[in-house]
Amino acid sequence: MVLMVTGLWAGVVRIGWALPAGGLASQHGPLMVAAFFGTLIALERAVGLGKTWTYIGPSLMAIGGIAYLFHVDLRWIMLIMVAGGAFYVAVAAYIYKLQPADFTFAMGLGAVSLFVGDVFWALGAAPQIISLWWAAFIVFIVTGERLELSRFLPKPLYAVRAIVIVILLGLLGLIIMPWQLDAGIRILGVSFVLQAIWLLRFDIAWVNTLHRQGVHKFMGISLLTGYVWLLIGGLWLLVGGLPPAGPAYDAPLHAVLVGFTFAMVYGHAPVIFPAVLRLKIRFHPLMYGPLWVMHISLISRLLGDLTGSAPLRMWGGLFDALSAVIYFTVAMLVTLFGPDPGEPSK
Repeated sequence: MVLMVTGLWAGVVRIGWALPAGGLASQHGPLMVAAFFGTLIALERAVGLGKTWTYIGPSLMAIGGIAYLFHVDLRWIMLIMVAGGAFYVAVAAYIYKLQPADFTFAMGLGAVSLFVGDVFWALGAAPQIISLWWAAFIVFIVTGERLELSRFLPKPLYAVRAIVIVILLGLLGLIIMPWQLDAGIRILGVSFVLQAIWLLRFDIAWVNTLHRQGVHKFMGISLLTGYVWLLIGGLWLLVGGLPPAGPAYDAPLHAVLVGFTFAMVYGHAPVIFPAVLRLKIRFHPLMYGPLWVMHISLISRLLGDLTGSAPLRMWGGLFDALSAVIYFTVAMLVTLFGPDPGEPSK
């Protein structure tokens, strides 16, 4: 939570708000993806495995993120993050060895994407290369997780084969970026679009949304709206590419890393946080509030990017950050003081 709030604060300053940041604004991306999401997802894997050595990766990533607050030399932080990413890849390889399957393969590629993004970051690569390897980390992980949860739904055999091919297409785009940057970006955009379409068509979230109530319906709506943002981000990359900076850089990345990613966080929190914290997250309809605040704010931000309106962009970015704080505040208050509506499930 400290890493998340620090990363969000840095992002609010980076988008133009005059708040004290101690030089962290330029490190918004590494804080949010490499530190916060890297730690959270790697920690979830470690808790699931229950083996001591698997905690090394998330521990290093958390240490690297916290080191920002103590003004440790950036070179040391990069080294720590790269080491944490390497351990996470080892964990992903171990999981695939235990259970060779399409979904563990996809999640393994997600771990590799985080590590490679960390390496490119340490080497000072182009911002598009770093950001898109990190974005692919989130997308591949989520696609793998949803593929695992949806495997019991009846679907044609080609559907499973197709999603693996689509993920590999995205990996191809990432690999060729150092030599063919624009082509690689657009190939990755195609992969994101096709992954979004696959998730909208085959994910089990439809069952929760259409046939269940309470936390199940909330999770389904969160996920399905997130897939729409992945579709938008992918289409933007496909049609417009990705410049190294500016509104046209901000918009597609945040469609994926805010709209898609935080919709996944909000939707999965009732499952992930009990597993990681050993604390059951209760549900309340108030949780819909932050979800819609996030979506509306992101629309404002992207409209600001498209029209050149700084106020739309700044206010959208501010309320995107606030939505995350509000969501977890509501979740904790309901968990500590609310009635027990029953166990959440996937």
